[in-house]
Amino acid sequence: MRVAVLSDIHGNLPALEAVLADLKEVQAHLVIVNGDLVNRGPSNREVLERLLNLSSSKEGRALAPEGFWFTLGNHDDLLVKWAQRDPSLNDLYTDPLFEPTAWSVAQLSQDHLDWLGNLPFQVVIGEAPRRAFGLEKAEGMGERVLVRATHGSPRHYREGYDEHQTLGTLTEISEDFPARLLVGSHTHRPFMYQLGEALVLNSGAVGAPFNGDVRAQYMVVEIGENHVQVDFRQIPYNLQAALQAYYDSGLMEAGGLGADIFYHETRTARSLLMPFWYWAESQALPRDWEAWRLYMAAHPERFA
Repeated sequence: MRVAVLSDIHGNLPALEAVLADLKEVQAHLVIVNGDLVNRGPSNREVLERLLNLSSSKEGRALAPEGFWFTLGNHDDLLVKWAQRDPSLNDLYTDPLFEPTAWSVAQLSQDHLDWLGNLPFQVVIGEAPRRAFGLEKAEGMGERVLVRATHGSPRHYREGYDEHQTLGTLTEISEDFPARLLVGSHTHRPFMYQLGEALVLNSGAVGAPFNGDVRAQYMVVEIGENHVQVDFRQIPYNLQAALQAYYDSGLMEAGGLGADIFYHETRTARSLLMPFWYWAESQALPRDWEAWRLYMAAHPERFA
């Protein structure tokens, strides 16, 4: 069985299209779209409509005969909660760094938001072929779990698998949520670690990688009875078109400082939002344009 896992598209349509073109050569049985389809980038509506069309079209069945399956990412959930004016976000509604989120919500229809709100937290695939291709998405299958895919970890969609995660944490997750393959995303960095009988994987990011490689990145896993082969794929795409879309869509104008940060994250394939956030706190500075300019001047290597 060959499973493709793509995630963290973040409204980057050119990157998604490049990955879909590459999927024609991969011949996957199924595709897991592992969360964070939207937000940060400029083409949220277009990305959702493209994926929704694939999940029910002849083109989609040609790419993945067993279908496209989706999980909920933290940014998908953020847009849903934002549209509902969830009180847990009260501190964010007036934060200038979240102006792109307000803009992204306005680009989506209620049908889009309802669909995002109904995405499952995880996709679980059972060991036997009838389960593998039946794509059970719940517990209690009465057999060993072959693949457990969540945007972050099975404990929280913001808990990602990467080199910073402790062995103790990974062991706890593996014991509490057993699977032959634990598949996550969220960190925007590919990752693989053999943990006893479990293989822990991170698919990387399609739309906004954070490993310094601007190419669209996703993962293909070949699963046999006695072997697993992992292929981390890096696909060139029209980065300039993706960057221009920040302006053409109106995101750069409406999204203010947050949009500028996300633009540079896409341009450099580096994480900038949280490093800037912590740096501003360490300097006792407000997270505003002046602090952003000071941060850029203090860390020119991150923008090269």
